[in-house]
Amino acid sequence: MSCKPARLRFPDDEQRQPWLALLLEIQFICNQGVEHAIALDGRRLACARGCASCCSSHADIPVYPLELMGISWYLLEKLEGDAGAEVRERVRRQMARHRDLGACPFLVDAACAIHPLRPMACRQFNVFTTVCLPGEDAYHSRRGDVLTPDAKRKDTALSEMLRHHGVKDGSERRRLVASGEVHRLAQSLREMRWEALAARMGAAQVQNDISQEAT
Repeated sequence: MSCKPARLRFPDDEQRQPWLALLLEIQFICNQGVEHAIALDGRRLACARGCASCCSSHADIPVYPLELMGISWYLLEKLEGDAGAEVRERVRRQMARHRDLGACPFLVDAACAIHPLRPMACRQFNVFTTVCLPGEDAYHSRRGDVLTPDAKRKDTALSEMLRHHGVKDGSERRRLVASGEVHRLAQSLREMRWEALAARMGAAQVQNDISQEAT
């Protein structure tokens, strides 16, 4: 029996940064859509921890500005507490040289280091029956085994994403989603300047070390 998706909560951070509450609601909607689509399909899901072929084979993973904010926040403020200092340092080093990796810079020991804040595209890519072969993109090699996300919840999540960009009118948000114009906001995760964020992580760690020594 699959577990029902739960909304992540960071009460203090959400109060301090309202955009985070919106992102977490969007992720919850997305997770509900994935869970619903898996249940409707009825087949066994092949994806599991340790299966990370898509993290290497997918070169164009779309990520929206609000998702980038969430990833940056998680890396700077939460990663060490959730995963440990060693994983944080490995991620920082991978981000600094991400253009040479040939894989997602957040992949550590075949697991996603930013899993709680991973993009919608990663949440919605699920494969049934058989684990992907190394380098395989199942969307092209066996489309029938790739989950089709729940369209209604996917569109709702994208519509809510537009609130972050000041689009308050519901009919206008629906138009932008239906026309596909919303996707113009997305950028390729692999092409982001993660080295700049890696430098910020390094500077934050130095400052933290100094503060600890002072106390």
